[in-house]
Amino acid sequence: MDFMVKNDLEFAQFKNMSGFPELFHVVTTRTGGVSPQPFSSLNLGGNTGDSEAHVRKNYQLLSRALDIDLQTVVSSHQVHGTDLAIITEAPLRSCPFPAAHALDGYDGFITAVPGIPLMVRVADCVPVLLYEPDRKVLAVVHAGWKGTAGGIASRAAVLMMEHCQCDVKKIRAGIGPSIGPCCYEVRQDVADRFSNAAGKNRFLMPEAAENVFSLDLQEANRQQLIESGLEPGLIELSWLCTACNSNLFFSHRGEKGKTGRFALIAGLRC
Repeated sequence: MDFMVKNDLEFAQFKNMSGFPELFHVVTTRTGGVSPQPFSSLNLGGNTGDSEAHVRKNYQLLSRALDIDLQTVVSSHQVHGTDLAIITEAPLRSCPFPAAHALDGYDGFITAVPGIPLMVRVADCVPVLLYEPDRKVLAVVHAGWKGTAGGIASRAAVLMMEHCQCDVKKIRAGIGPSIGPCCYEVRQDVADRFSNAAGKNRFLMPEAAENVFSLDLQEANRQQLIESGLEPGLIELSWLCTACNSNLFFSHRGEKGKTGRFALIAGLRC
């Protein structure tokens, strides 16, 4: 990933998405906002314990830095599931963003409509961006361990093919910062959710303690996308662990639950 600073806010971008002028995307970091510790400073999570005034100001700073109208952003109260929404028109809101959300219960969005930014928020879960440049269709996905076990990124790729006539061999993927296997220990019940499906235990590594495993969420999503037909050379992994880099990204586990949220935001320019 590449990093850049705009209006004192620092962002990361996938290198393999940079050659398409019609596409904009950023992964936000925690720098440049107004929230105090432990949410310092660009916290975009409204249900973290941070004040609404701080979160709203952070979104205003984000809006100015990216030159986007927050009223057009599509997001959701995420539920760690596998449901995705195909967005065909801008949302209608009855109160200012981010207090209102156009959709609830979804963990990913797909659109081919310019001018509608899509957003998912994370703090250890994997943000995934998919883009097919010929059809100009994009998807953003929030893949926690439950969503990854359910194959949500692969489901997004399938929907892009089935509903938007995308060519799977042309879909590019960016798999963003998340908690890494260096810091993500899971118990047998979580491991079983992966190993019960054929081949999915390739991203589980036993630890010294009995019934404890390290889980590599980024690699899990990469392998699932390859199994869905994506070309391995078109998939970019960030290799950034949020817990190891909690100075740059929020980490729910690394900060013991008291932290903010960063975001993946992507859209097609009008």
